[in-house]
Amino acid sequence: MVNSASPPPAGDTISDEESRAAMRGFLQRSEVRLSTIHRVGQALLGGSALVLLLPLFIRDGFPRLTTLLMSSYDAGQHWLVIAGIGVAAFVSIALPVVAIYLLVGDLLGFYFTSNTFGALGASPDTPSRTVFNPRFVISGLGFNNDELNDRTQKLLDEGRDDEWTRALLVPRSLDDAGWRDRFDTRAFEIWHTVTPEGLPGDDDRLRQQFRLAGLNRDRTLAHDVARTEALLAKHVLSIRIVVLRYTKALLLLIATTVATLAASGIVEEALHDDPSGGRFADGFPYRHLFLVALVYVAWAPAAVRSVTAPLRMIQRHTPGVGEHRDVYLDKQLTQFESATVLATFVVLVGAVAALITAGSQTAGTAGLWLGITFGGLGVGLWILALSGYTAGPRQTLTALTLLTRGREAPAASNELRRGRQ
Repeated sequence: MVNSASPPPAGDTISDEESRAAMRGFLQRSEVRLSTIHRVGQALLGGSALVLLLPLFIRDGFPRLTTLLMSSYDAGQHWLVIAGIGVAAFVSIALPVVAIYLLVGDLLGFYFTSNTFGALGASPDTPSRTVFNPRFVISGLGFNNDELNDRTQKLLDEGRDDEWTRALLVPRSLDDAGWRDRFDTRAFEIWHTVTPEGLPGDDDRLRQQFRLAGLNRDRTLAHDVARTEALLAKHVLSIRIVVLRYTKALLLLIATTVATLAASGIVEEALHDDPSGGRFADGFPYRHLFLVALVYVAWAPAAVRSVTAPLRMIQRHTPGVGEHRDVYLDKQLTQFESATVLATFVVLVGAVAALITAGSQTAGTAGLWLGITFGGLGVGLWILALSGYTAGPRQTLTALTLLTRGREAPAASNELRRGRQ
């Protein structure tokens, strides 16, 4: 609830007209701010199409990595190499796609809300139950009833009854290609409302159209101000998640694109060097498998840094307001970040296992130690990239679990339940 302002000093009263003028000014400022926020959302909506760049930049990466895995499998090469590189390639490509998918979901939550039809708390089996019906987050606009006198109210009613005005929402003619029957069926299935047939039911249809547009009956200037306050708060809360998700997805996409291009280039070199013309009759060369695994070992810390960097940058530009680790107290804000950290750990384990095995198969003991050295370096860089990341293993695992179930963090707190008892 928005805190009320302190009352004016005695003798400095504010008249009703001054209050109404202030409310009108507030609504005008709010329109400007909402327009600004929506322009940001529109830019991000267009930017979410960056997922289309993934196949553009790595269009050769998929078939080449598939060639690597299939030729290694057919030749009976070590399963650790095949599994490690396969998991690393799949997760590294899937993460940016998941990020874009979640971004689209955030944008839908930003642009849409639900009409409040039905009685809150009613049984889900009763006709009066709450019905989900999405609409654009900015509702239809109706003129405030308390801004009218008797004369202007009559003029407005005449304008609303104008047949051309009503025809914008309800067809004038009964020759409507079945529109009334379809709309009456919708209204009956949503509200269990039986609308009279033909022209006598047009008033009900008009009212139901306004309901679907989110237009409320109690249209007063004060109610408009209250709704606008809530609407602005909803937009500000939503847009921060959307912008953070967008920046994380963009940085993650860059890291994945570079890694996939590097791995694809290594496979291309192996194709040119293969004496059988790319059939790899003797299996995929282990020295090239070593290099591909090394690429994904390097990708893991780069991906971690990509998703943790935005909040670090924000904290760096707002000094003196706490520490970076404080952001992990808000598990909803860092849910995707925590889930990505766990995913990169899986990639790192698989890539290091493939790196060590491929090194051993390539150059024996020397290759084994070379793989261990580079693998240890990759693990060290991954840990270094996590500096300041204070979400514990449990929080990280919970974030991924909730994300795969399509739920937002945090999970319900047992400590909160105990505190309420």
